Amino acid sequence: MSRRRWFVLAVTLALLGGGGGAAYALSRGSSTAASAATVITSTVTTGTVQSTVSATGTIEPKQEEDLAFSVSGTVTSLSAEVGQKVTKGAVLATVGTTTLQSAVDTAQAAVTAAEQELSSLSGTSDTQVSAAEAQLASARTDLVNAKDDLAAASLTAPFSGTVAAVSMAVGDVVGSGSSSPSSNGASSSSDSITLISTSAWVVDASVGSADLAQLTKGMQAQITPSGATDRVFGTVSSIGIVADTSSGSTATFPVVIAVTGSPTGLYAGGSADVSFIVKQLTNVLTVPTAAVSTVNGQTVVYRQVSGKKVKTVVTLGESLGASTVVTKGLKDGDVIEITFTRPTGQRRTGTTGTSGGGTRGGFQGPPGGFTQQFGGAGQ
Repeated sequence: MSRRRWFVLAVTLALLGGGGGAAYALSRGSSTAASAATVITSTVTTGTVQSTVSATGTIEPKQEEDLAFSVSGTVTSLSAEVGQKVTKGAVLATVGTTTLQSAVDTAQAAVTAAEQELSSLSGTSDTQVSAAEAQLASARTDLVNAKDDLAAASLTAPFSGTVAAVSMAVGDVVGSGSSSPSSNGASSSSDSITLISTSAWVVDASVGSADLAQLTKGMQAQITPSGATDRVFGTVSSIGIVADTSSGSTATFPVVIAVTGSPTGLYAGGSADVSFIVKQLTNVLTVPTAAVSTVNGQTVVYRQVSGKKVKTVVTLGESLGASTVVTKGLKDGDVIEITFTRPTGQRRTGTTGTSGGGTRGGFQGPPGGFTQQFGGAGQ
């Protein structure tokens, strides 16, 4: 004589933070071949549903720049350190100015001499005057360039941000075309300071060709950084139309998402899961799509009324993911049944998912039966 065991599980599923949800109860019958169906009950409520496209991406600062000296010289001071927060215009490093100042003095002397030469040519030929004017113009250009080089002896932050990397040290010879041993003995030909913004972020993601047509610029996206439980939000800022096949045989297309606001807990180079909200319906009555069936040409669901199973004709609207909108035939609070069948003689297994906060939940039916996923919360 076989034993009969009953299990009841209650799982709360939040449909997109709009207050809509469904309570599911699972009743398991005998593990013998006699039982071939699993029934789940769902309480119908009004809420928000979404259709999404999923992708993975990499979190990157909105601004990132490698700062390097445009003039040659020896580093005389270095105030930048990795992790340091700096403001726009802050001096991060300097090189010696002796040679640069000398170039300014020489250029200034040349301008003075050219001005004196031009003023002494009163009454001479136009050719001599034109030559003197050209010489003065050239001397003035050289002076402007020399002063610009002197100003470039200080490396300043072009925007407020955080120092991400420093690849120079006091005593290094840096500048255009320089290649010299640094203070740690390593040869350096591209000494720089990397500055990133930490108040504005983007996510570089990619999607396949099948999903590309569903995305549009300005579309909302939900972003879950790797290891995080809280989501941040963003909007699609650009969609690439040239495929990238470098990562494998499947072509993907780049999509950039601008993160909204200045959320904390984001790190450059971190990975993230992205859900693009392709469509969203609010304040709608929905049922799991698996609850809908066709009987004698009629679209029906089965309600539980006073412990009895009652066939109910319904009128359907759109289907988004695992949910279908019901426009007629049901109301808030109705309890409906979803029946999953399986091959007889096999053990039934079931798992329940979590809900809310964007976490996806689901119920997996018996082997060989039906697998259904239910979406997570909205904004």
